[in-house]
Amino acid sequence: MHPIELSENKNRLTRTIFIVIIMFTSLAQVTADMYTPSLPYIAKSLGTDSNTMQLTMSIYMLGFSLSHLYYGPLSDRVGRKPPILNGIIMCMLGSLLCLFSGTASLIITGRFIQGMGMGACSSVGRPLLRDYLSGGQLAKLGSHLGMINVFVVASAPALGGYIQHYSGWRANFVFLFLYSGLTLFLILKMLPETNHHLNPQATRLNTMLGNYRTVLASRTFVGYTLCSCFAYAGLIAYMTVAPFLMQNVVGLSPVEFGWLSFLVACSFFVSTYINARLVLKLGIAAMVAAGSILILISGLLMLALGIAGFLNTFVIMLPVAILSLGVGFTFSNAFAGAFHPFPTMSGSAGALYGFIQVLGASLASAFMALLHARTQIPLAIVLSILGMCSLIAWYTLAIQESRI
Repeated sequence: MHPIELSENKNRLTRTIFIVIIMFTSLAQVTADMYTPSLPYIAKSLGTDSNTMQLTMSIYMLGFSLSHLYYGPLSDRVGRKPPILNGIIMCMLGSLLCLFSGTASLIITGRFIQGMGMGACSSVGRPLLRDYLSGGQLAKLGSHLGMINVFVVASAPALGGYIQHYSGWRANFVFLFLYSGLTLFLILKMLPETNHHLNPQATRLNTMLGNYRTVLASRTFVGYTLCSCFAYAGLIAYMTVAPFLMQNVVGLSPVEFGWLSFLVACSFFVSTYINARLVLKLGIAAMVAAGSILILISGLLMLALGIAGFLNTFVIMLPVAILSLGVGFTFSNAFAGAFHPFPTMSGSAGALYGFIQVLGASLASAFMALLHARTQIPLAIVLSILGMCSLIAWYTLAIQESRI
């Protein structure tokens, strides 16, 4: 097996390992998205309202966010592999609870457990990649990984729509349980340990707090992390409102709604394809700025079309495609920029990065659930605000100390 080009370290990133990384890094988003075409049908089946079902996305993101604070330091203490395995097992248990849920409270609990487990794949996945690469090379690999992951992730709502159409919403959680089990098996058999500098003190409270203070003292870290946070919040805000807006208001079927994910995927793919070819020339900071501008444009365009009275698939999805372009540029580069100052503290940096990023998404999702949106205008306002906040974070924090 031929190794992919690496920075100077002990780890060799073969194609087999890269495939395993794709499996577990995509699992968190597949778990988040796959059931979305079923949300209106789950609400009807369990006798609850749409706002409660939208909160299942928020509560998943909350568990996803909180778990980062522990899994990151744990990966510095015991290695990258054990926390990932533990997290996937938790996700499988949460999927089983959702599968057999008879009430909204049980499915919300199951989603929280899923989120707590999937935080491991995200928070440990980033420092694991940092164990192989850094700087521009890490951003470039992030682009390649993103191009592949985006179609894996995009297929989840599409497949979920078909599963809903033919087998009902519970079958989605059967699929998640089986997919998680397959990923668990591949990690056990094929993924090596990449952390060769274990820190026995990493999970002590004083050590954790000290590491977090050190990381948060970096304006570069905070700036790039906030850019990623605002980008992810925009994407999750769309995903929270879209199942009900596009199916109950616009009138799409679950299958038609599921296929919309491929439009988002194509935009994301284009951005990561462009980024892989420009990031080493233009730098991480410039690419993150481009992403922030595109997010702002998406919100303003959606707002203008909404105020003009247009409400159909095209006028919603065109701005969402632009949003996805911006998120792609931001995701591919912000985590490389944020991690650059901390080559020996990537677990703690990854924990804070994921916690802040996903907490913002959880809050955005909960906010959208409370708005009772019947048009695209509330979403457009949220996207516009997030795009502006991302530009402010980039200009006032990220580029002030950045040299990458």
